[in-house]
Amino acid sequence: MSSNFIESKKHKRLHIIGVLFLWLITYCNLASGQQENLPYSVHSEQIVLTNQDDISATLMLADEIRRFQPLKFQQLMQNLAIKSDLTIEQQHRFNFLKGYGYTYNGQFDSAEEQFKSILASNADKLIKFRASYTLVHVYAAKKMWLEGLARIATNIKTAASIDNSVRYYEHLTTTILFYKKMKQYDLSLHYIKVLLAHTLPPKIDCVAKQLAIETKFHLNKLSSNDPDITIAINSCEKTNDNMVSSIIRIYQARAYLAEKNVSRAIDSLLPFLGAAKNTYYPELITGINNVLAQAYWQANDISNSKLYAEKALLSNNNNSNVNQAAKAYKLLYQIAKTENNSSSALRFHEKYTELDRLYSDDIKTKHLAFQLAKNKNLVQQNKIDLLNEKNNVLAAEQALVATKVTNRHLVLVLLTFIIVSLTLFGLRLWRTHKRVRELAEYDALTGIFNRGHFTQVTNSALKYCQSAEQDLCVIMFDLDHFKKINDCYGHACGDWALKEVTNACKKLGRKNDIFARIGGEEFCIVLPSCNINTAMLRAEDCRAAIEAIITEASGCDFTITASFGV
Repeated sequence: MSSNFIESKKHKRLHIIGVLFLWLITYCNLASGQQENLPYSVHSEQIVLTNQDDISATLMLADEIRRFQPLKFQQLMQNLAIKSDLTIEQQHRFNFLKGYGYTYNGQFDSAEEQFKSILASNADKLIKFRASYTLVHVYAAKKMWLEGLARIATNIKTAASIDNSVRYYEHLTTTILFYKKMKQYDLSLHYIKVLLAHTLPPKIDCVAKQLAIETKFHLNKLSSNDPDITIAINSCEKTNDNMVSSIIRIYQARAYLAEKNVSRAIDSLLPFLGAAKNTYYPELITGINNVLAQAYWQANDISNSKLYAEKALLSNNNNSNVNQAAKAYKLLYQIAKTENNSSSALRFHEKYTELDRLYSDDIKTKHLAFQLAKNKNLVQQNKIDLLNEKNNVLAAEQALVATKVTNRHLVLVLLTFIIVSLTLFGLRLWRTHKRVRELAEYDALTGIFNRGHFTQVTNSALKYCQSAEQDLCVIMFDLDHFKKINDCYGHACGDWALKEVTNACKKLGRKNDIFARIGGEEFCIVLPSCNINTAMLRAEDCRAAIEAIITEASGCDFTITASFGV
């Protein structure tokens, strides 16, 4: 399910995100709800490890059961921790599992230090790869979005050389969840398709299908009767994965609520509430309680709505999931208001406002980090392209030298080569001349006339209309608050806006109209043989077309308007 973990100003961050980590890369149900001090707090009978074979077998067992038996996993880790005769390879694997334990427990600073130590060591490539993609979870929990994006980019490059399908699938799942937490659902969907293109083990297939359902919901592409929901639930039930199947049912219930089908929403969750509670997964339990509370509220069942909203707060310790807490407090505020309980309504509304602001701030931080990373990648790509171009030039020069040496005694061939070269050079010069002419007359960004050529063409149009005694009208306009678009969304977004404005206005023009960009965001349209009334209508059409531009295609959400003069 979707979640955002934001540190409260009044409380220490509770590390429930560690539970989410287990779900991301292990695909199994939690065995116990008491995980607060799990990594090194299990007191049980120690197993005596007598030789290297015992140690290797124990490490392998701990790695395997960490998915299914977290308590036994920690017992094995305690037994391994007292051994001093581990080989280098065994020590690296133990260190990775130790970092896993830190992450599971929510000790993210220790986990980050542990995984970075592995990456800086001489561990084998697979252990480093596992540490690297697990570190992405740590960055997500610590809201280090830029670092997480950089780590994902590194993992994508490394994955091409990893010959282990399970670890590759875990890497893909990590990437999907990170982008989902950043609300980059299109990217999540892309990697989900990549993951589902493989023949997956049952447990990974269950999680992949659940992620697809969740992403479709956030992209407003999920209906309550979507056949993919049934397929996903059946896939998870085959592996007895109650946690993931419950998450799928939550999104089906939310789809029912979006369709105003309250009774089906309640019926889709209540029979499975006990199974969800048995997972001891707080995020899941909180989510179900919140959806049920909202469903009962829409059904005008105030008593049950209040009951499940309060349960949602109880399972969400110290409001660690800010979004879920905000939903619960908002609903309790509405209930208190309905009950004319002013003091409770005020208290709940204050909590809701505080949490909603924190949630909004976190979303803005995520989007900013993603945009910064995107711009950084663009700059890096430009540098790479420049280096490639230089390499191509050097390669061409070396090839030319080799050709001259090889054909030194072939005078006829050399002469032919010279003639051909001159011909090609002339053709290139002609093309260059043609290109220079285009650059001199047209605006490179928008493809319409530039200011210099516009002046020449307009003078000719004026002389013609004078001699023919015909009207000539001029429309001038500039984009409103264009500097703000550049400042807030970047120059690439501004360039996109200029091109879209040009295309919108060109569609409305005649063949003999003169359309030019005369400044940064300033445009001019000369209408030969056109009266003032027609020009006014044309200006209004252009203004409406500009305002109707859908800016989401640029990756940003803003409005484009323009001021006109005729």
